[in-house]
Formats: sequence, structure tokens, C-alpha cells
Amino acid sequence: GKLLVPILLYHQIGYSYVKDNPYYVSPEEFEKQMYLLHAWGYQTITVRQLAVAILAGAELPIKPIVLTFDDGNDNTYTRAFPILQQYGFTGTVYIVHNFVGATNFMTRAQILELHAAGWEVGSHSLSHVDLTTRPDRQEAEIIESKKKLENLLKIPIETFAYPFGAYDDLSMYYMPFSGYLAAVGL
Repeated sequence: GKLLVPILLYHQIGYSYVKDNPYYVSPEEFEKQMYLLHAWGYQTITVRQLAVAILAGAELPIKPIVLTFDDGNDNTYTRAFPILQQYGFTGTVYIVHNFVGATNFMTRAQILELHAAGWEVGSHSLSHVDLTTRPDRQEAEIIESKKKLENLLKIPIETFAYPFGAYDDLSMYYMPFSGYLAAVGL
């Protein structure tokens, strides 16, 4: 039969001032979720590993799951990373190039530490615009972000996450020329 691989998308591991903010999961709740996934026998894979399995038929764990973290918020490093390490889990972090080192975002060194621990680092565009509303920006946001992140981090950037999960025919048109293995949306 078909293997279904769940992909869980996270943004902020922290506390929101707004009740039921969908972009926030408290560290306690996140820890509970990771505990359960581990107890249920899930093993994490990266988006890249999933793409290779789809494209080339690579072996996957019996119960694979993908954990993604968008935007490169510093709490991905300070809160999510230690909890995932407790369970032997890794994630895929999607970095907005222009946010690296900005207030409340990860530094180059923190991103590289995640990479060294087995995390995948992907691109989440140059500036986090909704690509479906800015056709004039798509080529730069998709293709330039890969080159700039590779120059900055000196690691391969092989997958892309559409800002706001939003994509259209034009953004998908750029993918084959961009050098990415895969892109993820909502």
C-alpha cells in the first residue's frame, strides 16, 4: 500500500498574547506532542529525505514523520531544538534570508548548529512576501534566496517552503530551474 508521511508545520514555540494563535505552540504543549510522537514510534525525517524517497525510492523508517519550522525564529533553536534532541528527533527549518541575525531570529551560528545536529536547512524566501500577490518578486524570492543562503551558510539548500504556504502556477514554474529538489506549501 501507499506510505503516508505526515508533515507537521510549526512557527513559534512560545507564548502568544492572543488566545488560540495558530502560529504559537507553548513549550509545554510542544514537549507533550514530541513525547507522544516518540511513544507512538514515529521517527523524524527531513523534507529532503522525503523528496529523495519519492523521486528515487529511498528507504524510510516504518513510521516516518516530518517536522518543519518556518521563518527561523530564535525559539526554534532555544526551545524546539533541545526538546527534539531529547527524543532523538530532527527537523527541517525554513530560513528567510533577510531575517538571519535579526531580533528574535536565529543567527548564522545557531542555524549551522542545527544543521550539524542533523537538521535540514531550507529556504523560506528572501523577504517573506506572499508570492501569489507579487509575481514580479517570485524569481528573486525563490532562486536568489537559495544562492544567498548557500553563500551565507556554506551548506546546500535543497528545499523551499512557500511563504504563508501560498503558491501558484508561476511559483511552481520557477521550481524546475531553481535547483531545489522539492517545495512545500499548505
